[in-house]
Amino acid sequence: MERDSLELMTVAQLKKLLAEHSLPVSGRKAELIDRLIENQEDPRGGNSDKEEEIGILESRQDTAAEVIETVVSDIGDGPVTPEESDVTFQTMMLIGAVVLALGLVILSL
Repeated sequence: MERDSLELMTVAQLKKLLAEHSLPVSGRKAELIDRLIENQEDPRGGNSDKEEEIGILESRQDTAAEVIETVVSDIGDGPVTPEESDVTFQTMMLIGAVVLALGLVILSL
């Protein structure tokens, strides 16, 4: 819409047009016209602000997906291996057996 055609419309017509686009209907006629022009859809059929927001959201989703993939791969390649866990468990069992043996020796005295 061009400013000239909007200026020929009545305030009631402008408010109706604003309401159809879910925009605020308060203000003077010049403000209503400015609001319509600012929120006008571009020739490609979409709102350029909306398309920009969608682009930002998509790039954030891509970044989030990369971070998730990195975290998941780090978990799979983690520093603790099953062999290290077994050694730690075996060491704890050995220490427990030694403590138990020392306790039995002390009690038998």
